[in-house]
Amino acid sequence: MRQLFIPFLFMMLMSSHCSTPPSTSSSIENNQTSQTYSEIAVMDDSLQETLHQHCSLWLNSWERELKTDSFALVRSYKSSLSTDWEKFDISEKYFSDYRDKIYYSPNGFYALDLYSYNLILNKKGAKTHAVLDTDIQIYVIDIAHHQRLPILFFGPSASIDDGYWLSDSIVVLVGWERCFDCPGEEYRPDVCKVNVFTGETVKYNYIATFSHYNKDFMKQKFPKIIFDF
Repeated sequence: MRQLFIPFLFMMLMSSHCSTPPSTSSSIENNQTSQTYSEIAVMDDSLQETLHQHCSLWLNSWERELKTDSFALVRSYKSSLSTDWEKFDISEKYFSDYRDKIYYSPNGFYALDLYSYNLILNKKGAKTHAVLDTDIQIYVIDIAHHQRLPILFFGPSASIDDGYWLSDSIVVLVGWERCFDCPGEEYRPDVCKVNVFTGETVKYNYIATFSHYNKDFMKQKFPKIIFDF
């Protein structure tokens, strides 16, 4: 387990919405932080469309296909971001195996690195093997200035599986969180829209939980990698 050394971008919501699928009214009434979102129940059509475009593999990686109109708004908020950019060169040799696994912003100035922290790669001859760390750390890479910023950390009770750039400053992250208030061991898919430079975040939770998370997603995402688990 790696040491937790950076602040969270946002706190995980593990209570009040896991016992039963939340109704639209209770979900918004209990969680809204701004009048702007007072009338929003589900994702807007544009976000639903881009999810299908960029994350269809993830939507279909669960035991049944996730419906984009079944994600309900649970919270909108703004978090303080770390300003501790660290030196980092995307051309460094040790990062070469991850360069085809990052997502570039539309303007090409930044890259979203979802996997280099927890996807531990090991070359064995011509084949690539991997193990997954239980912790996840997400970076934004400033390519021109040779630096990166850790923006999000999760322990083993949550995951970020995939994502994409919605604009030059906003990313969409898809994953899941453990439901600690559920009667059994259950997991809830979630979607977050995050401005990586201001910390403004909108979070949606799926209205149903699952007895297992989508543990085979990484195998589907990277079929040429042999996962040793």
